[in-house]
Amino acid sequence: MKTLRQASLQGVGILALSLAGMGATWLLHPQLPPWNPMELEEGEILLENALALAEVTWIDARTEEAYAADRIGDAILLNEDDWDRLFEAFILQWTGDTTLVVYCDNRNCSASKSVAVRLRESLGIDSVYVLKGGWQTWLDYRDR
Repeated sequence: MKTLRQASLQGVGILALSLAGMGATWLLHPQLPPWNPMELEEGEILLENALALAEVTWIDARTEEAYAADRIGDAILLNEDDWDRLFEAFILQWTGDTTLVVYCDNRNCSASKSVAVRLRESLGIDSVYVLKGGWQTWLDYRDR
């Protein structure tokens, strides 16, 4: 009986120390983690906002292999690796009156940002956005 009581007291002690540690962490670091899924950087758009747009052209900034394996709807492949050839094909497909949403593999991928900047500069338009979270956000949405 004595060991059960000792174990219970130890468990309560560990729980109290854990709660004290969590409280101290919260007091010292009340900010959200560096990547907040709801906080947008300039030029980014959340998936639900992109899906709510009337007319969207999805731009896939991933590799040709990833694009061939799967993509968002009828996305157009346009990446930095083969920009000249792919940009010409993009121009032939794009109607010119839709919002462009660029995505790459995940939130750590910078390819979509580079492609979005080049599109804004090449086309002289502002309606080019980067999908927050990239392809992984789409997969999470689709697989719900």
